Amino acid sequence: MNNTFFNPDTPLESPLLPPAADPAEAGRDFSRIGLAYAVLTLGVQAAAMAAQYLLAYLAPAVFSTWWINWVFSLVPLYGVALPLMWLILKGVPVSPHNTDFLQGRVTAEKPPLGFSRWMILLVIAFGCVTAGGLAGNLIMSILSALLDYDYANALSTIVDQSPVWMTFFATCICAPLGEELLFRKLLIDRTRRYGDLPSILLSGLLFGLFHGNLFQFFYAALVGVILAYVYTRTGRYRWCVAMHAAINFMGSIITPALVNMLPEDLMSFTNLLQPFIYLFILVWQYGMLIAGIVLFCVLLSKRKLSRGTAPLWRENAVSVVLGNVGMIACLVVMGLVMGLNLWPVR
Repeated sequence: MNNTFFNPDTPLESPLLPPAADPAEAGRDFSRIGLAYAVLTLGVQAAAMAAQYLLAYLAPAVFSTWWINWVFSLVPLYGVALPLMWLILKGVPVSPHNTDFLQGRVTAEKPPLGFSRWMILLVIAFGCVTAGGLAGNLIMSILSALLDYDYANALSTIVDQSPVWMTFFATCICAPLGEELLFRKLLIDRTRRYGDLPSILLSGLLFGLFHGNLFQFFYAALVGVILAYVYTRTGRYRWCVAMHAAINFMGSIITPALVNMLPEDLMSFTNLLQPFIYLFILVWQYGMLIAGIVLFCVLLSKRKLSRGTAPLWRENAVSVVLGNVGMIACLVVMGLVMGLNLWPVR
């Protein structure tokens, strides 16, 4: 254990602290990262659009099948956009896992995460899903009323139209493996030398924006922060995949199955089981919300974040991470995609 004392007023050249990052070098790294995720977003949109036009010309009948939306979701992302992104991202060096964290004014070793702490973080993540989902649905309801347009949650529509096995394969296997690779391993491996905090916040922000709609943005960003914290604590991809799969299993398999057992009019239950199902859904969602808030507040003071081997300083951290050409392009592209998805189609 390294018991080096941390003094925020210590000059940058002090041997007690790791050398601060060169803002120009760090800015170039974050710019390249931003460009890579901009290409990822554009690649998905361009490939999906090209596939839609091609199939509309060659085989228009496929648009009436349930599986075509999954094709448009998965193939452009992993078959086209990911390879293009990798060509840009591989130029940013990978850093080793940060093994220390600040504990008060001293540096200590990060202890193993442990299954019990992972379960606590999972409960917090479930609470984030409820909180973010409520926020997203509220904002979309307000927009629907203001614009007199009935917005639909595209993911919920796809899930409702698909067999359970396909939903499980796409949301509980493909999504956790692919998205944790994209937004945790590939991203954090290249940013953690600048500190855990900027890595975690950037991972959550890009993860939320990449979903491209306000229904999912808030809970995806919040859950992305939890998953990023798990990765910075452990350096293990599988811990994040397991948590992501558990969240998606509950949200895409269990909850829709239970909701489908309920009548459209909740005041007209047709059997004795339905009230208990409705009560279980309410208790689960709001119980996880309350438990998540409480546990988050308890664990906040016990967070274990490393400053990294080339820390960013508070005065220039935001400008270094976000104030560069590549990252600005990324945020603009992701924002435009979200804006286009909000554009009413009449």
